Amino acid sequence: MDAVRGLALLGMFSVHVYGAFAADGSPTPAWVLAGGRSAAVFAVTAGLGLAFTTGGRRPVTDRGAYAAVTARALLIGLTGLLLGYASNAADLDVDVILAFYALLFLLALPLLRLRPATLTGLALLFAVAGPVALHLLHGALPEPPFDGDPTLTDLFTHPLGVLSDLLVHGDYPVLAWMAYLCAGLAVGRLDLTSKRVARRLLTGGLAVAAGAWLVATLLLREFGGLWHLWRAEFSDTPWREARGEVLWDTPDGSTWWSLLSRAPHSTSPFDMLQTLGSAAALLGAVLLLTRLTPARRALAPLAAAGSMPLTLYCAHVLVLATGALGIWPDLLYGVLVAGSLLFAVCWRRMVSRGPLEIPVAAGAKFARRAAECPRGATTGRSPQPDKPHKS
Repeated sequence: MDAVRGLALLGMFSVHVYGAFAADGSPTPAWVLAGGRSAAVFAVTAGLGLAFTTGGRRPVTDRGAYAAVTARALLIGLTGLLLGYASNAADLDVDVILAFYALLFLLALPLLRLRPATLTGLALLFAVAGPVALHLLHGALPEPPFDGDPTLTDLFTHPLGVLSDLLVHGDYPVLAWMAYLCAGLAVGRLDLTSKRVARRLLTGGLAVAAGAWLVATLLLREFGGLWHLWRAEFSDTPWREARGEVLWDTPDGSTWWSLLSRAPHSTSPFDMLQTLGSAAALLGAVLLLTRLTPARRALAPLAAAGSMPLTLYCAHVLVLATGALGIWPDLLYGVLVAGSLLFAVCWRRMVSRGPLEIPVAAGAKFARRAAECPRGATTGRSPQPDKPHKS
């Protein structure tokens, strides 16, 4: 899981450094390969981690487990809201995902007891019905009164606006992105030491991803969907020049035609299914690959980076906010990758968890112990019965 999460981090770095489109209007290789997919893998592995911390194949859903997940969600959400200040101040084209993750964790609490088959069904339901619900609610719920990423200030001044942003209007709308968390939870409840499970993830994921991509392409190119989508949302660009833009640019979701889009982060059923399948296939491939000792050793630096995703994600946003090396994207990406891998390997040899992972784990542990502590127990001693009073 750490190696997969490390790959997702490198993919997110590439999208944030190179952007979506080159100067000639063509999509960048980073956008074609990692756009939408890296964030989806990140979300699926978040569900995997949630499954592992709540018992794995045998779910532990007592008060302590719920308290630990809640504390972890609140601390990650707080980190994301604080990171929003840096992102907004630098006017970054980076949409901080952490606050969305926090809400995903909280909404996953009732799902912790469900079986893998049920969670898989819910993942598919959210992937298909979630985008439709978003389209229906897009006009019903008011848009957030703030620009950019939500911050801690927005949470106090516009709490309903922050909730609306996280659920519907944001770049990672939770009503649809629950699909990724449910899928990760389902996979985390399986026997991931089994070759059979890994093969099913690889083949099944490839089938879902390829099927969604092919159906979307067929509807867009052969049944007029591309033209209708252009007229609805991209008509400012001449038709002959707009085909690549319509295929790869994220629509604003104002029309039903946007549900045919296969563009990264379009949050259409086709985008959700093909990124969900890609994440499952990547996990299955790495599970099979890491059974080989040479491959496991080669991926060790990547796994080290993937073991501290919160730290490296926040660090890369702060580096981008400085604007350093912005005119040399290749150099900037190389520095981010090399710096992340080197730091992760060195830090992991000295400390088991990343710098930001340590307080989050400590907060979750404290919440678990507090929830499991018997009522009235304020010290480590067991409560003593009251002695009778003498008259």
